[in-house]
Amino acid sequence: MPRKYKRKPGVVPRHINWTEDSLKLAFEELNKNQKSINDISQIYGISSRTLRRRYEKRNQLLVTQGKHPTLGFENEKRPVSHILKLGDAGFPPERSLIRQLAYQFAEKLGLKHNFNNETKMAGPQWLKSFLERNPEIVVRQAEGLSIQRAKGLCRAEVAKFFDLLITVLTDNDLLDKPYRIFNMDESGVQLNNKPGKWLNALSSYQIALGAILTIDGLTDEASNLSPFKPHGP
Repeated sequence: MPRKYKRKPGVVPRHINWTEDSLKLAFEELNKNQKSINDISQIYGISSRTLRRRYEKRNQLLVTQGKHPTLGFENEKRPVSHILKLGDAGFPPERSLIRQLAYQFAEKLGLKHNFNNETKMAGPQWLKSFLERNPEIVVRQAEGLSIQRAKGLCRAEVAKFFDLLITVLTDNDLLDKPYRIFNMDESGVQLNNKPGKWLNALSSYQIALGAILTIDGLTDEASNLSPFKPHGP
């Protein structure tokens, strides 16, 4: 089933030639009760049937043609704001998470939807349409290696580090005393080596790595490991 509607050849599309401001002015003229509804409709370019129907319901909102989003135009602004805030904080959400949030949002508001009740997620076609309606959000590929870390591995930076290391070891008389040099290292092991795709602001160009497991280790330069903290029975 096509996601986008294609108009049949020869069909003339309907256009709305009036604005919300002109509709409000027409309402004001009707409230004065000085002119007929047909005269007012001709002045402001609004169909008399449309003007009469909207005046009876006091509806002054300009409704777009075609099918509306499942969450509604106003309600979609809330997940957009949430995605941008998560991206600014360094935690851009995955596409599957946004689909889950869309389902939960529709259920909480009691909106009629055709989302999958078994997976409790909105469909991939909804996500594509959501991104098209909100171009400030794009899908980015996560970086396997950060740009800052890659820049730090150049020859000049590495040579500068070892020159500084020799100076510190010489000044503190540690060149022949490895048992006096302790090092505590914190390493992050990435749980998934394949970078995923995330949603973030259009202005963002780099996405952080995925979930990692942090490991701490303490040892001296003579390869003597620090004893573990005693545990109770």
